Amino acid sequence: MSMEQGKAKYDEVYGEGAADRLLDMLYGPGADLGRYGVEFNFGEIYSRPGLDLKQRQIASIASLVNIGGVEPQLTGHINAGLNVGLTPGEIVEVIIHCVQYAGFPRAINAINVAKKVFEQRGVA
Repeated sequence: MSMEQGKAKYDEVYGEGAADRLLDMLYGPGADLGRYGVEFNFGEIYSRPGLDLKQRQIASIASLVNIGGVEPQLTGHINAGLNVGLTPGEIVEVIIHCVQYAGFPRAINAINVAKKVFEQRGVA
């Protein structure tokens, strides 16, 4: 897959121009990491058949809740989930579902991230 395909898929999830903003942010020592993230994650993984973008964001949000300690990335994926059509209620249910695997502290942290995102975006 190409960088252009990765950038197109990244922008589809995060909004127009988001891939270029990420690549600009990860300049210098982070340049390869940014390129890998866009080219591999979005050009290869997100572009695969079998799951739609909503399903991919459910998997991403659940993974990040279970990892814990990755609140900046969880913020991005909750925003992306809303961008691709997940409802706030669906996002909350994903987080609640994770409590049985991740535990209450991680689920509470994730709910707090979701609340901030919902407030910033003006969604209930």
